[in-house]
Amino acid sequence: MKWVFRGKCWKFGDNLAIDGEIMPLRFALAREMSPEVLKHHVMEEIDPEFAKKVNPGDIVVAGKRFGQGNPHIQGLLGLKGLGLGLVVESIPRGSYRNAINAALPFLPHCPNVTQLAESGDDLEVDFQTGLFINHTQNIRRQFEPLPKPLLNIIEEGGFFAVTKKRLQQSG
Repeated sequence: MKWVFRGKCWKFGDNLAIDGEIMPLRFALAREMSPEVLKHHVMEEIDPEFAKKVNPGDIVVAGKRFGQGNPHIQGLLGLKGLGLGLVVESIPRGSYRNAINAALPFLPHCPNVTQLAESGDDLEVDFQTGLFINHTQNIRRQFEPLPKPLLNIIEEGGFFAVTKKRLQQSG
């Protein structure tokens, strides 16, 4: 599992909805769960070329209430499929859980992080320790990482992988 990401910043504001903005609703309704399918549609209703512009290791930085609305996992699976990391000021409970379920490296509580980066900046984030570095603006901040048990779930591949492993171990 790669915990340190270094790549381009993709900045978004507050109140980004899970359905319609992060991922078209049709994928939740169809119950599509493949990150390989979903990755091509991340943010397409905001920027139809987004999935073609990003690279694995790039980092989405967003404001408050990232992933608001119905707690569908598809947008977070799409971010994972693209190999992106996520740093947000806040994230609703359902999307927080689904980011863990999707095995998406993320920092969920980063006050004023949108003031520390602009789209295109060269960022480095250690998702295990919470270290956030903006190399372009020479900014370094320490944020609270996820608790170790949740990092372990992400490292194991998310909820589905952990559940499958437990079921296999129980015989």
